[in-house]
Amino acid sequence: MGLIRRYESKMHGDYKRAILRYGFFGGLIFCVVLLLRWLLVLPPSQPMSYVENVLQLVLLFVFVYLYKRRLPDRRINFKESYVVALGTAVVSAVIYGMFMYVYASYIDTQMQERCFELQRMMNQGQYTEEQLKDLTKPSYIAFSAVLLNSVMAVLWAMIVAIFLRNERAIVVQKQKKKL
Repeated sequence: MGLIRRYESKMHGDYKRAILRYGFFGGLIFCVVLLLRWLLVLPPSQPMSYVENVLQLVLLFVFVYLYKRRLPDRRINFKESYVVALGTAVVSAVIYGMFMYVYASYIDTQMQERCFELQRMMNQGQYTEEQLKDLTKPSYIAFSAVLLNSVMAVLWAMIVAIFLRNERAIVVQKQKKKL
């Protein structure tokens, strides 16, 4: 009685290099978008917003599609596309988090105050003012950016993998034991 099927799949390309390359480019694009928002007088008041979520989804589609185009026969299964998308998103989240720390500390020092006001509005007597100030330090803002970006990456990578796969994994037949 096997409720869980075992699948056999093969990774066709050099996914480790692709994860680092596309993750680096994704992180740079996140940084440029953050700077453009600041220059256009639309500075963020939280580490992750809808802009970053939509941008992450679009970038993952583009990067996995570019990876798929470089593969022989352009065949990619769910596992490979999910690994590439998730790895790319995590690498770009780390780069974005490092830049977010620099951004909140030196470029847009008012971001801490905006985050503090947002936290204070959402606080329902759970935290004191000192605790809220600790939650809006640049290190916490950067950590929140990495964490929220990585959590959303799990969902976005699965969506990307479902839509861009074009090869199904082979079901491995269970071997019967001989007595």
